[in-house]
Amino acid sequence: MTYVDDTNTRQAADAASKFVSWYYGQINEGKGVSHSYVTNNDTYKNAGHPPADICANGLVCPTPEDWEKLLAQQREAPKAVNDRKHVNYVVDTFDAHVINADYRFGATQNLIDMHGVTDGVRMMIMVNVSGTVYFGVSKRSNEEYSVKQHFNDVFILVPNWDSLGKQSKYGKRFLIASQTYRAY
Repeated sequence: MTYVDDTNTRQAADAASKFVSWYYGQINEGKGVSHSYVTNNDTYKNAGHPPADICANGLVCPTPEDWEKLLAQQREAPKAVNDRKHVNYVVDTFDAHVINADYRFGATQNLIDMHGVTDGVRMMIMVNVSGTVYFGVSKRSNEEYSVKQHFNDVFILVPNWDSLGKQSKYGKRFLIASQTYRAY
């Protein structure tokens, strides 16, 4: 069993908390998330990283933009009354696990030299998110949504080297390398 320093554990939990708040906030507001995947990051593309793996209820989404199209279709639920949201993700719980404390893919030697294995910067993290997603608007006046489902999202996050070397365009410390979404 590999020992993981407490700093990495704290950093992973902090990164997961910030990521989950940002990601589901973006989705609930109908904003884009495609820029947060390795597929759309020049540093990872130039280093030869494969495209992000995205799977939604067994359907492979070839690109983050295809995932955004599915999210847009979710928002096409029955027309809202009084500007109510069509889709709302409510996170019940999440946890984070350090997969690799010494992730180096695409990092410059300068970044590797600047950040050690125990400083919580070069981590690959798995984030598991569970919650409830509400779709559409109910025809009954006493119910806000017509469909309620549970969801589970599993992300593999890798360092956004651009945000470490200089200010990133989006400022995110981690990018999504893999995502498996399931609503049930």
